[in-house]
Amino acid sequence: MIDYLPLLTVVVAFALAFLVGMQYARRRKVHQLEWLVSLALLGVAALLAFLGNPDVLGWSPVLYRAYLPLTAVPVGLIGLGVLTLFRDRPRLARYFGAYWVATAALVVAVAMLAPIANPSEFAQGPVVGYRAMPLFGAVAWLQTVAGAGAFIGGGLYTSWKDRSRRYGLLFALGGVLFTVAGFSSRLGASGAFFVITAIASFVTFLGFVWSVEHVAPAPTPAKA
Repeated sequence: MIDYLPLLTVVVAFALAFLVGMQYARRRKVHQLEWLVSLALLGVAALLAFLGNPDVLGWSPVLYRAYLPLTAVPVGLIGLGVLTLFRDRPRLARYFGAYWVATAALVVAVAMLAPIANPSEFAQGPVVGYRAMPLFGAVAWLQTVAGAGAFIGGGLYTSWKDRSRRYGLLFALGGVLFTVAGFSSRLGASGAFFVITAIASFVTFLGFVWSVEHVAPAPTPAKA
C-alpha cells in the first residue's frame, strides 16, 4: 500500500518555498535565499521519499544516495538563515557559513561513496532513514545537530535580546519540531516524520514572514 504522507511535506515545502521566493524577488536578502533553497530541498527530499514507496518506484542505491543528503543539509541551511539575521554579529553567520559548506560537502561525499550496508531495508517503506547506511548517520549530525542548535539558539537569542522580535520563538519552535521529526525518522515512525516536518516547515515560514515584516523599513510619508 502506498504511503502518501510524504506528499504532504512536498506540497507544504514547495508552496512555502514559492512564497519565500516571492519575498526574495522583492527584497533580495541573503537569508531569504537561504530559506528558499532549504525549503525547496526539503520538498525534493519528501518527493524522493514518496518515490521510495515499494509500489511507486521503490528504493534503489541511486535514489537512496540522492535522498540522504537532503535529510541533513537543509536543516543546517535553515540554521544559517537564522544566524544571517544577526546583523550585529556578522562574523557568526560567516563562520557558520564556512562550517556549513565544509560539512555539507562531507555529508554529500559520504552519501555518494559509502557502502550500503543493509540493502534489505529498502523493502521497508518510504523512509529508510540511515539504517541502510549507518556511516551516513555518523556524519549527518554535523549538519542536523548544528543546524538545529543554530535554529533554536538563534531564535531564542533573538527574542531574548529584543522582546519585540517574538518571531524568534517561532524559529525556536520550528527547530524543535525538525529535531523531533529527525528522531521519529530514526525510530522508524515514517508517518510522524512527514507530518511533523510539514508542521515544522509551516511554523518556520510564519517566523520568516514575521521577521520580514519586522525588518521592513517604514514607508516614507508622501510629500504634499
